[in-house]
Amino acid sequence: MRKTKSVLLRTTAVALLGTAALLSACGQKRGTLTESAQASAAAERESAPDAVIHDDIKLDFDEAQSSCEELIQDADEYPLSSYIDTVVDEDSKTITLIWPLKNEATEEDGVRYANELIRAFNDACADQDFSIARSTEESYGGLYQKYAVNIQVFREKDILAPELYLVSMTIPAGTNEAVVPFSQYDGTNIVTLTDGQAKVPGGKYTGDRTGLFTPDAD
Repeated sequence: MRKTKSVLLRTTAVALLGTAALLSACGQKRGTLTESAQASAAAERESAPDAVIHDDIKLDFDEAQSSCEELIQDADEYPLSSYIDTVVDEDSKTITLIWPLKNEATEEDGVRYANELIRAFNDACADQDFSIARSTEESYGGLYQKYAVNIQVFREKDILAPELYLVSMTIPAGTNEAVVPFSQYDGTNIVTLTDGQAKVPGGKYTGDRTGLFTPDAD
C-alpha cells in the first residue's frame, strides 16, 4: 500500500494524499494508459527471470502504482494530470484510487481519467498474476471481482472541498457499476480530510443526511 503521499497532509503542497484512504462510463474504449500499463509491467517481468507466477501470488500494489505513475507522465495523453495515489485496505477489500487534476479539468475529464485509471491499475496487477482477467471495453477487470474500488478525481484547488470533486464514488466488488460525475452520484462516498474520514453525499443523494459531511459556510 503506497503511503508516501499521505492524505492526512492535504494542507501541504508536497504530500497531499495517502495513509488513511489511481482514474466516462464503463463502455468507453481503453486508452493509452491501460495499454501502456500492460506493456510496462510485462517488460519488468521479462527483466526479472527468477519471477514465477504462483496460485497464491501476493500482489505488489506499490509496483502497480509505480507502473501507472510512469505512464501518466505522458503530457500529450494526460495533460491535466498532477499525480496519483493509492491505498489498499485488505480488511475491507477496498482499493482507493486518487487522481488530482489541474484546475481547468471538467466533469467529463474526471470521468474519462477515472475510467482510465481503474482499468490501468487492474491490468498492472494482471501482469503480476495471470489469473486476474484484464479489463475490456465492458469490464474494469478481474481485480474488482474481489476488491471494491473507491475512485476519487478532483481539481487540485478542490482537494479540501469533497463536495466539488469531479468523481467520488465506491464501486462494489463484482458490480462493474458505471463511473458517473459526483454531481450525478446518488450515493455517499468516504474521503479522508485533515480532520479524518468523512462520508460525503453525491449530488443526487436523497437519503438520510445524519452524520454526513456538510461544507463549511463561507
